[in-house]
Amino acid sequence: MKKKILKTVAVIISIVLIVGVCVIANAFVGNPISKHIATNTAEKHLEEKYTDRDFEIEKVVYNFKDGYYHAFIKSPSSIDSHFTLLIDMWGILGIDNYEDSVLTGWNTANRLGNEYRDKVDAILDSQSFPYVEDIGYGDIEFIPTEYANDSSVPNYAIIIEDLKLDGKYNINELGSKAGKLTIYLDDENVSYERLAEVILDIKKIFDDANLKFYALDFVLEYPKNENGTKKEGRVEVRDFLYADIYEEDMIERVKASDEAANAYYAEQDAEKHLDEQK
Repeated sequence: MKKKILKTVAVIISIVLIVGVCVIANAFVGNPISKHIATNTAEKHLEEKYTDRDFEIEKVVYNFKDGYYHAFIKSPSSIDSHFTLLIDMWGILGIDNYEDSVLTGWNTANRLGNEYRDKVDAILDSQSFPYVEDIGYGDIEFIPTEYANDSSVPNYAIIIEDLKLDGKYNINELGSKAGKLTIYLDDENVSYERLAEVILDIKKIFDDANLKFYALDFVLEYPKNENGTKKEGRVEVRDFLYADIYEEDMIERVKASDEAANAYYAEQDAEKHLDEQK
């Protein structure tokens, strides 16, 4: 009798452990049944809402962070037509971000931005590039229409809604209109003279590579010492225009930009301090 009770308890414990493992696994990776249901929901949604489009399901994966199955949708005939459906474990559609991703122009902007960034990376990562940057990348500044008049947005940014879906654009021309480089460089010589010298050289390097930019954020600071810290002190320019990069009075323009950056940071710190006191 005692052995039967122990055996029954052992079976119950095993079942509880198995169920527990399944529950935990389902929370992190989902389960085949729910995935199948989510896939069917995605297929039905595409058939009903996008009957005139050639959308197809690329893959369906479970995201434990939001608890939804993500059905990634794409069009073989449209490079910018890709979006995601969020479906719960019961097969109920929660979000269709087609409009936000495709119709607003975000996918097109991301495609062009990534293409420009790749071209910038090719220059900065080249063995012939004479500097080793802590941070270095390029972006094309895009903004939605609703932020066009925001004072914190660069006035040279391209309106996303003006982009054409699947449009072919000359990346160099876009770069000359709204391309921005961001570079952080370590150097033993942190001075306006050195910063002006390096910026002039950067411009020449990009001109030789036939890749334009409109503005530049550039920070020059001391390298890390043996204990991993840096000596205090840096000089920088923020939104320094390509058109202002030429030798005559270059040091004065760099100095003025650095002083403006410091004034901006001081203003931000003061506002933050006031907010903390409220």
